[in-house]
Amino acid sequence: MANIKSAKKRARQAEKRRERNRALKTFLKNLRKKTIEILSSETESLEKKQQALNYYKSQLDKAWAKGLFKRNKSSRLKSKIDIFFNKVLSVKK
Repeated sequence: MANIKSAKKRARQAEKRRERNRALKTFLKNLRKKTIEILSSETESLEKKQQALNYYKSQLDKAWAKGLFKRNKSSRLKSKIDIFFNKVLSVKK
């Protein structure tokens, strides 16, 4: 445990950030699952699928802006979901 005042403050800050980051990562994982579920559903309309895809991408960008992960990871996740979306569209045709 830290003895210096600034070190104690840094420890408190690190704990708060860890909890926030953990919650955001969990939120993004669950959102990814829901988005994939919507995209693979045959009953959902194309507009609803597009809306879910755009929401997921915007949340990834927000997570990147908050420093949750690096830009390349955000881009990679968006690319993977786009590939999945295009695959689902091509199967329907």
